[in-house]
Amino acid sequence: MQVLLNELEPSKGTFRVNGKLAYASQEAWIFEGSVKQNILFGKPFEKDWYNKVVDACALRRDLQLFPYGDETLVGDKGTCLSGGQKARINLARYKLLGYPKTYSLQPIVLKSNVFCML
Repeated sequence: MQVLLNELEPSKGTFRVNGKLAYASQEAWIFEGSVKQNILFGKPFEKDWYNKVVDACALRRDLQLFPYGDETLVGDKGTCLSGGQKARINLARYKLLGYPKTYSLQPIVLKSNVFCML
């Protein structure tokens, strides 16, 4: 993993990545903002794809429980999230990167055991 992320030199040979890399770490992180902002991470809102991602990442029930759905504020001053909720939001953020119409290059997503908290 560290070689792919250019954090270490390969001990033998060479490698080449043909495309963009996105890294989903094992430790989920959430910034101060709404759940939707944490998922979109600055990308345009595409309603159909967003809903597919929310369902694929098992976030629908969480959104129903939050006081303002995906507009609920999270982070240091917002609603407290469980480890599983953080992991599902983190996973949705990286899954959203794969929207075929909006992004011309499909990223290669490296996942470091993101399912351990689910």
